[in-house]
Amino acid sequence: MGKMAEAEAEAVFAEIDADGSGEIQLRELRDYGKANGGTVDGVKLADFVREADTNGDRRITLTEFKSGFA
Repeated sequence: MGKMAEAEAEAVFAEIDADGSGEIQLRELRDYGKANGGTVDGVKLADFVREADTNGDRRITLTEFKSGFA
């Protein structure tokens, strides 16, 4: 998985978190993926969700997001 600086990860997270809830919901990832070729920093979104959603709630927190990218 590609790594990015913490500030960059926070900026990408904020961009994906369209409703500003502090969690990325699957629909937000889907919408982001459609606009960006189905990837985040070269990682397929489906693979990312499987790895990042550590508690299985189908939402990705900033902490979970950073653990995958930062």
